[in-house]
Amino acid sequence: LKQFQPRANLGLHSSGPLWLPSAAAFPTCISPSEQAVRGTMAAAATVIATAATTAATQWQPTGSLASGAMPAAAFPNTHLLRPVAPVAAHSATKNLPAAWSAPTVGSPLSELRAAVLEEDWERNYEEGLTKIHMQAKWSASPDRCSVLQWLAKANGAHRALEIGSFCGVGALALAEALPADGEVHVLELDPFVVQFGRRFQLKSLSGSKIKSSVGPALPLLETLACKAKMGHVKPFDLIVVDADKEGMQEYFDLLWSSPGLLSEGAVVCVDMTPFKGQPPTRYLKYGFPHRWQASSGQAEIDALRTMVRDSPDYEAHEFGGLLIVKSKKASSQ
Repeated sequence: LKQFQPRANLGLHSSGPLWLPSAAAFPTCISPSEQAVRGTMAAAATVIATAATTAATQWQPTGSLASGAMPAAAFPNTHLLRPVAPVAAHSATKNLPAAWSAPTVGSPLSELRAAVLEEDWERNYEEGLTKIHMQAKWSASPDRCSVLQWLAKANGAHRALEIGSFCGVGALALAEALPADGEVHVLELDPFVVQFGRRFQLKSLSGSKIKSSVGPALPLLETLACKAKMGHVKPFDLIVVDADKEGMQEYFDLLWSSPGLLSEGAVVCVDMTPFKGQPPTRYLKYGFPHRWQASSGQAEIDALRTMVRDSPDYEAHEFGGLLIVKSKKASSQ
């Protein structure tokens, strides 16, 4: 040990009287040619890895390589990162990615209208959920909602009354057109349809403006007229009569004859659509007891139209399936 002199490349260090090797200092004993080969292989591996990474980020397949019920779970699925525009093969932009389509924005009003159309109203009546057999076409159409909103804004309405609301599509359209302190009072026969519409009205910022009273229209309207006469209810600026045709003449007369129920310059709109709002009755014919029939209500419609036209008290216009009536006295002021 005294005569041993370690070489510099052995990496030994002195620890006391003995020379001990360090942990990572042993020579590799690799020839220069083998070291050159290993270096070349390492460089080649680096180049291959870099090329693979670049290709993976730039590659867009022309078709889907994944299949099955969950293509995103298969490999490769990089084609799902962004869509490829389906353009003609000769186009210069064949492989350019397409832009994502804009998101679709819905509204409680459109959702309610769609839900009414999808509901099975005949089955609801057969199961006793509704008092009469209702029909989806009774719901206010987009055009009807636009007319009601225009009338509300054009007349500066703050309070609206709807006699016969079905699921409340028209009521919600009115509520959205009224100012923040506005109110829509609804008289509806069936509690099922009131609750049906309420689910969607609560999603709207204007849903809190809607107040519903459930029961036959005439007694409810008479009660409302008594409250208005005593000053317990503020007058209404816009009234929509969209109930049964047999009672619409009585509703119309009660509205105009009740002091305090209508504001000065109030507008009364009466639905003139045949069959709409008519309670169908069950009949037995050819072995089909589940079928329904109803009166069109055309006679009542014609009678009201004639009365308003011949009266010296009213000014009326009819469009969009609505008879829009206003007092001549208020129109002249």
